[in-house]
Amino acid sequence: MKIVLMVLFVAFPLLSYITLGFDGLIIGFFLDLLLLMLGVRVVRQNTVKLVEFLGKFNRILRPGFNVIIPFFEWTKDQDLYKKNFKVFVDGLTGDNVSVGIGLNVVYFVKNDDESIFQSVYEIDDPEMLIRATIDEQLRSMVSNFTHKEIYTKRNEMGEAIEEALRIKLNQFGYTLDSIQVQDIQLDELVLKALNRIVETEKMKEAALNEAEAKRITMVKEAEADKESKKLLGEGMAEQRMAISQGFKDSIEEIKASDTSLTGKDILKFLLDSARIETLEKVGKNNSKIIYLNENLEATSGASRVEKFLADK
Repeated sequence: MKIVLMVLFVAFPLLSYITLGFDGLIIGFFLDLLLLMLGVRVVRQNTVKLVEFLGKFNRILRPGFNVIIPFFEWTKDQDLYKKNFKVFVDGLTGDNVSVGIGLNVVYFVKNDDESIFQSVYEIDDPEMLIRATIDEQLRSMVSNFTHKEIYTKRNEMGEAIEEALRIKLNQFGYTLDSIQVQDIQLDELVLKALNRIVETEKMKEAALNEAEAKRITMVKEAEADKESKKLLGEGMAEQRMAISQGFKDSIEEIKASDTSLTGKDILKFLLDSARIETLEKVGKNNSKIIYLNENLEATSGASRVEKFLADK
């Protein structure tokens, strides 16, 4: 190529001089400049250019300053940097639920002559190959899962697709860097049903917790009430015993002071004392008194006291 360029650079001015004389030299130098401008190729970083000479692959131009033969050589560009390609696949789960899965594929061309050649001349559209491979793998896998299982199989699906896609791309000079399952979308009606199920479970759990809390509260209250009544009963029993003992002591003292007193006399004396004490308390508390049938009270009281004295 360099020899051809040198020959052309010399030939243009020489032929112009022979044909037109000294004035032709200007035309010759102008043609050399035009040839240089048309033949310069500056290749950017992470890219290459494939040169075809008269339609046949000739060589690869690397990043930097390069030259080609104008009108005889043409170039095709190829990128070497990593590319992101997003794919969304619709499928049907094993329980006949529509599901959409979004993936992101990161791939690149291997930086060697053979791989670069394959990526340009052996495949026209790598993204179509990626999409077809993912469709094939993903649809067959999704059909083996139920819609409830699909979310837990994210890594498993990603690994299976990555293995198959890596083999496919490698045949055409491409390398798979990574693949991520980014989004799983179920049918809207199914999502609403799942949300209702979750909501129902949460409500059920809350109701159970509330019921358990109420049960614990009721048990505690019952235990407290039981303990309170027990203590109250014990207090009342001790109070009755104290009252009985007080009556007994009083009666014995009265009998000891005057043996001629009958049980009826002693009972009347005790009742009168209790009445006077009650009236004293009423006067202090500004309370009201309801009088009952004294005869019934005295009769029943006297009978109980007389029986008590007789037992003594």
